[in-house]
Amino acid sequence: MAQCEDYPCCGHELGDCPDDKGRMKCVECGKRQPKTATSSICPKCLRAMQYREDHKDDCY
Repeated sequence: MAQCEDYPCCGHELGDCPDDKGRMKCVECGKRQPKTATSSICPKCLRAMQYREDHKDDCY
């Protein structure tokens, strides 16, 4: 696992530095995201989080 050249001062947890292609892990599921990702949460996890938020007040 590659580490930032500034590790440990980079602020990433051990093992959470970008890989050699510059990709970071999703903070929810750990899946590697594209280098161009604009969020630290992958699209699948974002959808799941939104679904839970939209349905949290549903009563049976």
